[in-house]
Amino acid sequence: MVTFRHKIADPNGLHARSAAYLAQFGMGCGCRIRVACKGSAADARQLMGLMRLRAKCGDVLEFCVEGESEEQTAEKLKTFAGELL
Repeated sequence: MVTFRHKIADPNGLHARSAAYLAQFGMGCGCRIRVACKGSAADARQLMGLMRLRAKCGDVLEFCVEGESEEQTAEKLKTFAGELL
């Protein structure tokens, strides 16, 4: 299991478009990805679950990646989050 945190820099926070991209990323990898923010958590493959996090600019997302190739997936996700959020 690999965990890391990412502070949202996008002024719009985790909005519909970025949540959709994150869900696509989650569906495209073979690992289980959990995203937590302010005491709530969601499966990265579930768009509505990500939207329910209501993560805003300045909030910290905690990512937990589990499964085969979790190290590589976590590195790709760090880059992805940095560009997206």
